[in-house]
Amino acid sequence: MHTDAATGPVTVFCDEQAVLVESIVWDPEHERLRWTDITLGLLTTARADGTVESSVALPPPLASFQPRATGGFVAALGDTVVLTDARGTVERELARVRHATPDMRFNEGKCDPFGRFLVGSMDLTDRDPAGALYSVAPDGAVRVLRGGFGVTNGIEWSEDGSVMYVTDTSTQAIYRGSYGPDGELGDLEPFVSGAAHDGLVRDDEGCLWTAVYGGGRVERWSPDGEHLETVEVPAPNVTSVAFGGPDLSTLFIGTARENATEEQLERAPHSGAVFAVRTRVHGSPASAFGG
Repeated sequence: MHTDAATGPVTVFCDEQAVLVESIVWDPEHERLRWTDITLGLLTTARADGTVESSVALPPPLASFQPRATGGFVAALGDTVVLTDARGTVERELARVRHATPDMRFNEGKCDPFGRFLVGSMDLTDRDPAGALYSVAPDGAVRVLRGGFGVTNGIEWSEDGSVMYVTDTSTQAIYRGSYGPDGELGDLEPFVSGAAHDGLVRDDEGCLWTAVYGGGRVERWSPDGEHLETVEVPAPNVTSVAFGGPDLSTLFIGTARENATEEQLERAPHSGAVFAVRTRVHGSPASAFGG
């Protein structure tokens, strides 16, 4: 486990000059990679060679999305969760929440191993953080699993679904707690801290890869919280990580142009691109909503 998992250089997979890439998802059936540009509300689909196939506009912000078991996607907009068809066209609203203030919005979302859509919100004000982590069932029922987040971000589970990991970028920490088929989240404890952690994904050795926003890197951590490896990314604001490719051994890495200075963009002109690096480990297909 202590051998470096990345086996090749970090390359540009697709550069659409996105404002904020998030929610990268690999579609193994059609060998497509999808991601959202949150700010512009764009759902982009690319072929395995990085060629853009489509870019569909949804009402921004398009915070996150995940596949549905019946086809299409479940997606989080500003304060609503919607269902779309396979192209990304909104079919209907599934759920709506009332954020603590009008300037808040949804952020990262991912389906748990039991078919629910978990999505967090973000609160960038100076008061006590009022962001929350929500669980949305296929019938539209909404539960608040935990409050008090500043920027709810990267979400992941252990292979058997008994442990959940959730990130709060504002506290520079990834937390973990017990989880299970009932969808209840146990008490959270710090797992990794000390950087602006963002997106999160698990590999088949049980290790977690975390994007570090503002740090220009992805870190790999063991299940015991030991730092194993750092992958440098040629863009400062690293946002999202997901495994894909035919054998799920390519780590795709999302980045953002937002919050980058002109000087940073000159040094890192591919900010806003999706990068790729081959690894010797593998990921798992995304869990589907209602699956």
